[in-house]
Amino acid sequence: MKFKGFIGDREHDVDVEAIEGGYAVTVDGIRHEIDAVACEGSFYSLLRGNQSYDVSVRESGRDTLAVRHGGYRCDVRLVDPLAVAASAHGDEGSAEITAIMPGRVVKFLVEEGQEVEAGQGVLVLEAMKMENEVQAPRRGRLARVLVRAGATVESGEVLAIVE
Repeated sequence: MKFKGFIGDREHDVDVEAIEGGYAVTVDGIRHEIDAVACEGSFYSLLRGNQSYDVSVRESGRDTLAVRHGGYRCDVRLVDPLAVAASAHGDEGSAEITAIMPGRVVKFLVEEGQEVEAGQGVLVLEAMKMENEVQAPRRGRLARVLVRAGATVESGEVLAIVE
């Protein structure tokens, strides 16, 4: 899944892909293969090459994660560039809401038939022991819901349609 990542006022292109044994995270064209193990609470053990990192990751606002490592805290805001692009191109046609990564649908935040705004949370997807809010790519009506809460989904799978 591709994101625009913001740390302070710096923008980064981020792509997260599930691979055998972990995740491939590409930041500004540089690929990192990472093994991530969820520990207790918001703590994770990350392994990149021969380096081990113990980090804490918590939601600290809409689209924002507070990442702590070694006494340092960094707020990371991740934005779906498709939602931004779709909202910039108006409201014509339908738009698919897709799974940002493999995981389990925890719950829907809006009901079928309800109006949504671009960037509004539509459902919660649990992946890597973290809950991720999946947002509407554009303003419109949640016309169809294609999965139920509790369903296991693959990256890129269509979950709902906004018209």
